[in-house]
Amino acid sequence: MGKAQKLKEQRKIERINEEVGKSKKRKKIEIIVVVIILVLILGAVAFFYFNRINKEKLITMITIETDKGNIELELNKEAAPKTVENFVKLAKEGFYDGTKFHRVEENFVIQGGDPLSKDDNPENDGTGGPGYAFEDEINPKSIGVPDEIITQLETAGYKYNYSLKSLPNKVGAISMANSGPDTNGSQFFIITTEDQPYLDGKHTVFGGVVRGMDVVLQIKQGDIINKITIN
Repeated sequence: MGKAQKLKEQRKIERINEEVGKSKKRKKIEIIVVVIILVLILGAVAFFYFNRINKEKLITMITIETDKGNIELELNKEAAPKTVENFVKLAKEGFYDGTKFHRVEENFVIQGGDPLSKDDNPENDGTGGPGYAFEDEINPKSIGVPDEIITQLETAGYKYNYSLKSLPNKVGAISMANSGPDTNGSQFFIITTEDQPYLDGKHTVFGGVVRGMDVVLQIKQGDIINKITIN
């Protein structure tokens, strides 16, 4: 084989080796890209999965059963953990079974949860409770209460937890009825047809209606809560 032919063969081998090297490099890059895509996909799936799990842990579904129909609500533990815990505890004990909606005000609220409403004496309805009181769970800043109103309410005795993510007193909200700061017990109300922002900072909102607002609007004073079930 002549010198020129050897040189030609050598260059041919070099080109082949160069192509093989490029091919290997491309494959490495492709593998890296695939791995990155898989990591991103798995990360997104994990994020949404655990986000959903965490959300489910923070939400408790309940059903208020009445002769007019059922009212389904989401109770939000992130907004008011102690309030939700108390409500669920009482519901599981059957505390609310047989109580009445003792207060119904048009375009405002339906209110229930007083054990004294079980009897036939309407005179004491609205004065009863579970035998204890617990603190409010409100962050007024998270729901847009003006600073000057917050100052007024704090002067009146309200104490706030600014780490909470509170919910506003809007249509469909379920809130704790009270007689002043830190006097929550068992009574609650559901807002019917108009938002009530002036209640923000005064009443703990711990959930809202997700199904059955038509039933809420049919409730009359004296209608009975047959049962509250935890779903």
